[in-house]
Amino acid sequence: MISDWFETAIKNLKADNISGSEEIVRKAILIVKQQITNYPERFSTINELVIMLREVIKIKKEMAALRNVLIYFIDFFQMGVAVEDIADRVLEKLNDQRASIADKLVPILAQCKTIMTYSRSSTLVFSLLELTKTMSKEDLPELVVFESRPALEGKKLALEASKAGFKVNYLVDAAMGLAMKTFKPDIVVIGADAIFPNGNVANKIGCHALAMFAYQFNVPMYVASTTLKLLLRPIPFAIQSYKSAEVWSKEKPEEVKIFNPYFELIPCDLIHGYITEFGISDNIPDVKLEIEKEYIHKLYD
Repeated sequence: MISDWFETAIKNLKADNISGSEEIVRKAILIVKQQITNYPERFSTINELVIMLREVIKIKKEMAALRNVLIYFIDFFQMGVAVEDIADRVLEKLNDQRASIADKLVPILAQCKTIMTYSRSSTLVFSLLELTKTMSKEDLPELVVFESRPALEGKKLALEASKAGFKVNYLVDAAMGLAMKTFKPDIVVIGADAIFPNGNVANKIGCHALAMFAYQFNVPMYVASTTLKLLLRPIPFAIQSYKSAEVWSKEKPEEVKIFNPYFELIPCDLIHGYITEFGISDNIPDVKLEIEKEYIHKLYD
């Protein structure tokens, strides 16, 4: 049985189009934690837990991280962890993964004079903040950040990074090609909403164009992400168009149809490497979650 509070919290999180996938996951975990805290007696069996977790998946059906993090919940449940403690254990696991990626990414960033990115990856933000602990403000690399319309996640990143001491060059999305010529970045780093088994990556619209420019200018493009984003098996990737008012809100002629997709696929042949908690690889690590029970697969149906 799902409470009214839970349904409202899920609805509000579903409307969040600014937070990155890991932030969405963390917020979802806290919602699950609160629901368990409110009604611990409802989650004494695996079936009741799965019913709630399936509702959480509906927040962002295309988000691999949501599906996989819920497997962590079931894993801990099967290990005998008290149901009221599972959310904290899952968050600890996510924190360990993020810190492990930073251990690999920070030394790479420290060698760069200019770093280019798109949208706002919480994994990259964490690593940039870790970098400030090891370098003086004067020695920090410059950042090249694009606004990332329509939600302007890039603006949020620019504000965070400048506050942390980075010099930030902030451009409109259409200036990608010129930015490559002008700023000559040493590296391009993006996050991921989902990583497919073949290495293709789903991320914010605009990342494919950036990947093509990086390839043209021989700038290595890395995807920094935990394997939480790795799909266990292929699922269809559907291009969805979201609210037209985000693009054109007033006095739009009826003859003009708005196409406002949030996500797109970046082909693996444009990606130089993947930085995960397991290290740096030019291919998707052969990492699979080991739970193969029927109720796990149902989460993908």
